[in-house]
Amino acid sequence: MSRRRSWALASGFFAIAVAALGLSAYSGASSSQGFAPVQPVNFPHPRHVQQLGMNCLYCHYSANKSPDPGLPAVSTCMGCHNLIPPKRGDIEGVPPRDSAAIAQLLTYAPQARPAEWKPIPWVRIHKLPEYVRFPHMRHVNAGVTCQTCHGPVPEMQRVYQYASLNMGWCVNCHVKGYNLAEGLLAAGDTAGARAALDVEPKKARYDCAVCHY
Repeated sequence: MSRRRSWALASGFFAIAVAALGLSAYSGASSSQGFAPVQPVNFPHPRHVQQLGMNCLYCHYSANKSPDPGLPAVSTCMGCHNLIPPKRGDIEGVPPRDSAAIAQLLTYAPQARPAEWKPIPWVRIHKLPEYVRFPHMRHVNAGVTCQTCHGPVPEMQRVYQYASLNMGWCVNCHVKGYNLAEGLLAAGDTAGARAALDVEPKKARYDCAVCHY
């Protein structure tokens, strides 16, 4: 083979490699740790979760039965806010105020006019590469708490990506095992965490086909 032909082949393989790498990066783009986009409605998790006691599954309704956790339909929000307007009175020691977040919500769903309601264009925060499968229902039904992966969302004024979600982070849990006591403690269940201190970590398979299929 001539030197010129060798260089031509080498250049061709290099071009193919670069194209494959670019395609992989494009199709497999994932979110970054610390990513905290501004949302179209500033949903205050501390108010709804910590103060009102709402469960994650009330809004993320399919997390325990589907690979995708789901986002609330605007009708879910309006189940309460059809009656709760932006102008708030003196409630539980909080002085009268105008709620900017509820006003934002009502731009998508005017009160008492359901025919005009439209979906809220939430900005996705947690994204895995397209070649990775993360079935939420398997993890939730195995007892993994939401805070184990998503961090202290009930305390976040603006939700951000808490963990790296990279391959090593996931595999580490599968190899060492999920510690139920730590998960419950992260979720704020101190009594449950104490009761689970003697529970053995739950390990999972970590061969390629578990997540890449």
